[in-house]
Amino acid sequence: MRLVRRHWLFAGVLTLAVAVRAVTMIGYPQPVWFEDSFDYVGVAERMQPYPIRPSGYSFVLWLTRPLHSFAAVTALQHLMGLAMGVMLYLLIRRRAPRLAKPWAVLVVCPVLLDGYQIFFEHTILSDVLFSFLVTTATTITLWTPRISLVRAALAALFIAAAVLTRSTGLVLLPLLAGYLLINRAGWRALGAASAVAALCLGGYALWYDAWHGSPALNGGSGVWLWARTMPIADCTRTVPRADEAILCPSGPREGRPSSPAFIWSPWSPLRKIPGHAITMRPDLFHPQIDDLAGRFARRVILSQPLDYLGLVAKDAARTLAWGRGPDPGPIFYNRYAFPNAAGPLPDGVRIAGGTIQHDLRAYEQGAVAIRFDEPMAGIMRGYLSYVYLPGTVFGLLLGYTAVRAVRRRGETGKAVALPLAFAVALVIAPVVVAAYDSRYWLPAVPLLGMAAAISFADRLPVRPLVRPAVRVDASMS
Repeated sequence: MRLVRRHWLFAGVLTLAVAVRAVTMIGYPQPVWFEDSFDYVGVAERMQPYPIRPSGYSFVLWLTRPLHSFAAVTALQHLMGLAMGVMLYLLIRRRAPRLAKPWAVLVVCPVLLDGYQIFFEHTILSDVLFSFLVTTATTITLWTPRISLVRAALAALFIAAAVLTRSTGLVLLPLLAGYLLINRAGWRALGAASAVAALCLGGYALWYDAWHGSPALNGGSGVWLWARTMPIADCTRTVPRADEAILCPSGPREGRPSSPAFIWSPWSPLRKIPGHAITMRPDLFHPQIDDLAGRFARRVILSQPLDYLGLVAKDAARTLAWGRGPDPGPIFYNRYAFPNAAGPLPDGVRIAGGTIQHDLRAYEQGAVAIRFDEPMAGIMRGYLSYVYLPGTVFGLLLGYTAVRAVRRRGETGKAVALPLAFAVALVIAPVVVAAYDSRYWLPAVPLLGMAAAISFADRLPVRPLVRPAVRVDASMS
């Protein structure tokens, strides 16, 4: 109780965060579903290295499968969200003790109370697991100014797990190595971290090789990069080779759809490549298709570098938008909003060996559909509409922290550099190699909170300890 009294404001916010998540669980007994969700479940039912993305999240679904409850999965993800808030608060109190407790609590609020954070905790998607792993790795690394060999290895382990959850995490490994170097952690710590990461990723690559005939983490880097360049590709300026011509987009660049549409739409040029029948989503990422698409994508980037940089800059700037979420209307699934219409989920084959409905029933040991219970569901729909971190605020805080980081030196500068670099990398990397999506910067929020709090606290004066006055007994004088 003494601890609660000392941190009563944080305890109150944490209690509110638990309550909001409880309302979510009551209002939506089943998870929120996306197209990718069905892939994750199918891989978990027939555990394998998936060509489209690493199978780390499916592995967690496989571990929780004996519970036969998607509600248990979302409950676990809600606990991850709460744990991230606690880690962030503890780290701020430890590394930014000059920052008053109310300000520390304010920094934590976007993690504990943000509507979209809670929304994605309630989905069958890898976002929250990835964010939890990266936040944990960063907390371990920054816990003290000097990092030990064991902590360096643990941080690398969590980053490697994040990479196996979402391949974008690869950009974090060299940043972690750079931090160990500038922090003078020592060659043993750097070697231990490198060995742990290599063991984890190398082991997965060997597993992938056993299934698909070549070592890799996933098989779609070329396809994703090709789709990324399609909104700006001009085949009068980028002359394709004969076998690449089929991948040229038709029509003017104005009005072209976003990058993912070039992969998933029924009219995708990938479906027209001779000699490759497309019956399931993984077929789009066949090694020969991936190689062909990757070659053409690199040709576009080299021929149209300014167009490509403009596309990346334009989509990165979308992070700064104030509003988030879909347009109003009936929402079943695959939208960034809690469903307001009930109904069945789709069917079809995603992973060889079973259909969507077969996999969902096998995992849940019962029927799975889109359903919700009022009035709690309506409360969460309203909550999501108003309680979230606007991209504009995120961008302003990112800019302020970056300016402060450039001007700082010593231990504070090092402590700010790691989470800030992680946050920037997680915002920029997706728009460079895949596409913009507002959910892709969700993992950057706790990282930016760490960096901003440590940076801002360094400007504050040291608060003197207030000691109780010593009372002198008159009889002793």
